[in-house]
Amino acid sequence: MINQKYRYQQRFLIVVLGVLTLLIGFRDNWPDELPYVLAFQMAPYPWDFFRTATPDIGYAETGYFFLASVVKMIYNSSRFYLLVMGGLSMWLLYKNLDKYCLVPVIGLCDYVARFLLNRDFTQMRSSLAILILIYALIFIQKRKIVPYMLLVLLAYQFHHLSLLGVPLYFFAIYKIPKKYIVLGLILAVIGSQYLSESIAATVESYSSDFQYTTYVEGGYEEGKGLANPMVWFQIGILALFAFYEHPLAEKYDHYYLFRNTYFYSTLILIFFSQYTALSGRTSTVYATVEMFMLPMILGALPKKLRSLFLLGLGLVFLVFFYTKYNDSMSMIKAGQQQMIQVTQ
Repeated sequence: MINQKYRYQQRFLIVVLGVLTLLIGFRDNWPDELPYVLAFQMAPYPWDFFRTATPDIGYAETGYFFLASVVKMIYNSSRFYLLVMGGLSMWLLYKNLDKYCLVPVIGLCDYVARFLLNRDFTQMRSSLAILILIYALIFIQKRKIVPYMLLVLLAYQFHHLSLLGVPLYFFAIYKIPKKYIVLGLILAVIGSQYLSESIAATVESYSSDFQYTTYVEGGYEEGKGLANPMVWFQIGILALFAFYEHPLAEKYDHYYLFRNTYFYSTLILIFFSQYTALSGRTSTVYATVEMFMLPMILGALPKKLRSLFLLGLGLVFLVFFYTKYNDSMSMIKAGQQQMIQVTQ
């Protein structure tokens, strides 16, 4: 009976992810869509790839640019390229949900509400890189550093923020006691407040080398800091997950892997909270494991609280999606108005 229910979920996932692939591929005028299309149009065919310099267009990591080149060889169409990119990410999302998630439908809802619009409809290369990094987590669990680092290297070819995966291996292999999680969060909060200028100076000095200058422009004062509600949302999820450590750790092999990974993400979010874009773009990489944690929390709750938990999640998901959708629509309208002004 359980296997039958899971098969129904798998079929549902395949249908929904297929629809999402079409929506990603046939979108128009979304933020960052134009640079991707330009990169595809400028990409040489594979046989000319290594004889052609990668253009400085902002989104041209070698792997990403080569992928555009391969797609162009198959069919030279920008629309086809967007469909392929969306399809690759949705396939990786399916593989991750199928591998790690107890209730894939809940995991999918979390991904759609929290990450889909910012990644797959906007930052396609980060979506591809992040989903590769999440798939690679199994090798941390198995203590296989070579295949793990190879996948990090592969993800790095699509987005340089994949370097965050290197220290995670050494961070996530230990069963970090709960008291150290609390201490780490407290130190991150203190550091983000009292070392803000030092953090800002360090971040800006390395921003050009790591190609995240655009995430720190405008100075550290632009960030919301601890007023960012996402900081407290992640702390809340982490606290709830840690509270049920005993039953979850006994039942699920991946418990400590997910908890340490989410802890790592939350520390990054807090520590760089003075930079709205940088903290969001870096912490979101491993905040993705949230979609596996929520069903585990649901299973650990007393039965009388499960319906309330699901209702609360549903409301939170709606708020997240509504906010991100409105932000995206505002950016699209602003871009259209800008184009009208340029053409007049």
